[in-house]
Amino acid sequence: MPFWKSVSLTGINFLNSRNRVNNMDIQKREIYRSIAEVAYVIAKADKGLSATERMAFNDIIQKELDYDSWVAQSRFELLDEVTQPSLEAAYKEAMVDFKRYKNHLTPELKEKAKRVVKQVAESCCGFSAKEALILTRFERDLDEL
Repeated sequence: MPFWKSVSLTGINFLNSRNRVNNMDIQKREIYRSIAEVAYVIAKADKGLSATERMAFNDIIQKELDYDSWVAQSRFELLDEVTQPSLEAAYKEAMVDFKRYKNHLTPELKEKAKRVVKQVAESCCGFSAKEALILTRFERDLDEL
């Protein structure tokens, strides 16, 4: 097989994989990003964000979101490494998006969001009082949507 054909086929496979990524609906993508924002808030609530918490988040999100975990991972990294918002600002931004896309926020997605945030809170030394408050607030706010 000529070299150019193998390159072309590889290019087609690459384009097909990109189309799968691009076909993820925008609403679901924004919901996953919002899950990451709340997870960031709870992970950072105590003493900042440790390497252990970052790794725990990546493991949890990979397990919960599988193929689409890249969306949440990229948002978490952006918050941690670039924007570094206050915890309150990040939480409010996440809730704005949850409200914006509430028609796409199925009961399953709500439970997944709660599960991710709770697992992140539990991942390092259990719940602190501050994490418990954030988790309770998040569960209440999400249930009100």
